[in-house]
Amino acid sequence: MCNGGWNAVNILIHDLGGYPFRDLENDFKIVDTNVKAAPCQGCFQCWTKNAGYCVYADVFQHSGALAGNSKNVVIVSKICYGGYSPSVKRFLDRGISECLPFLTFRKGKTYHINRYKTRRNLIVYFYGECSGFERETAEEYVASHAVNMGADTYKVTFAECFEDLGEIKL
Repeated sequence: MCNGGWNAVNILIHDLGGYPFRDLENDFKIVDTNVKAAPCQGCFQCWTKNAGYCVYADVFQHSGALAGNSKNVVIVSKICYGGYSPSVKRFLDRGISECLPFLTFRKGKTYHINRYKTRRNLIVYFYGECSGFERETAEEYVASHAVNMGADTYKVTFAECFEDLGEIKL
């Protein structure tokens, strides 16, 4: 099993800047996506040259290994056009090394084969105003993301603002 030296953890990925998740620091590796980091360049060297990590040496270099070895992946994101915010999407794009370049069928669709064997759960908290269509799109998007990452379960929660989301939990 290729795990890049990471032990199975819980990861909380968010776009809230310096929000203090102090009560969750013992249970989660917390990733603030509002940092200076390169976007994915689509070079695929994380598949062909560096086997599981990005060639760009910045804070997102090992995002694939981190997410791939996480038992629980919790995402807190502003809803943007029925999907994740740009900073959260950038983190997830840089983690494409979480999977292999080979394809398989899951639930009648084509997906990449997972590089890591950790079975995980995906929990997504969207905040911000959205239309019914955006909400429906986000639910479909997260469902597909869960299948692609090999998640056993997923859950999506919506709120008008972050403070209305309530307690972030597994």
